Amino acid sequence: MKKGPRPFTSHVKMMMLTLTLPQSGRWFYQREIQTITGIAYTPVRASLLDLESFGLLKKRTHGNRQYFMIDKDFFLYDEYKRIVLKTTGLGDHLRFVRQDPKDIVAAFVYGDFAEGTETVETPIRFCVVGSLRDAQIQKSLSAAARLTQKKFEYVRFDAPASASRRPAALQRLLQAPAIYVVGKPSDLT
Repeated sequence: MKKGPRPFTSHVKMMMLTLTLPQSGRWFYQREIQTITGIAYTPVRASLLDLESFGLLKKRTHGNRQYFMIDKDFFLYDEYKRIVLKTTGLGDHLRFVRQDPKDIVAAFVYGDFAEGTETVETPIRFCVVGSLRDAQIQKSLSAAARLTQKKFEYVRFDAPASASRRPAALQRLLQAPAIYVVGKPSDLT
């Protein structure tokens, strides 16, 4: 039995998804993807065509150029977006820079990305709760921004001793839709 294309079977495909999923609505020229990711032509082309045949990418041809864009109507789009944000899009970078697992109690994406109303211009907004310093967060953001071609905005809160001692701004964020990239909601109770 012949197996169809699978989206998470290679590093190259994961890099294609890391770049295109947060950029819904933007067409990428194939050579542009090569330049951004630093991956050679043949694996990029094969992965893009595989993801297109899977249905996750749309393709448009203009002359001899091929452009690709994420298909926001794909039935698993929201799930894949969450997976990418939790791994190569942001979560892995935050986990990499923390020196101790306790440095981040939780980190979550909020706003347009969590609500599913993002546009090409929308920055990825996220919140870090814990003792991770701003310099460490900035270090993780530079790598994530390069891979996703997105601007990141964040707020940071120290971990409160109890739920009743949370700052009001954090309390408001916790009531809105969120995509947890480190930890889970129960870690903040």
